[in-house]
Formats: sequence, structure tokens, C-alpha cells
Amino acid sequence: MSGTAVAPDWWLGLACGTGGLIGGYLGARLQPRLPERALRSLLGTLAAALGALYAALALS
Repeated sequence: MSGTAVAPDWWLGLACGTGGLIGGYLGARLQPRLPERALRSLLGTLAAALGALYAALALS
């Protein structure tokens, strides 16, 4: 070990945790109201967009 301390990024952790809580709550509330086809399309589009974003960042 090199002896250097590594501290967590608390603001990023809080932001991700808050987003997860809000997203989980909203997802649970909206899921019964959305048709399955719309939900699958929405999640597929989101996954494809995130994949394209990561690919663009990796290539730049």
C-alpha cells in the first residue's frame, strides 16, 4: 500500500441514493398505470440512450 487515504465522494453518493429512492418510488407508483408495452419501450430506449452516451464518451 502507498499509505494514501481514499475518501468517498459523499455528494455523489447522496445524489445517487436520492435519485434511486425517488426513481424507485415513482416507478412503483407508475408501473400499474402504464401498459407493459410502453414500459418496455421506455426502458429499452433509456438503456440504448445510455449505451450510446457511454460509447460516445469512450470514443472521445
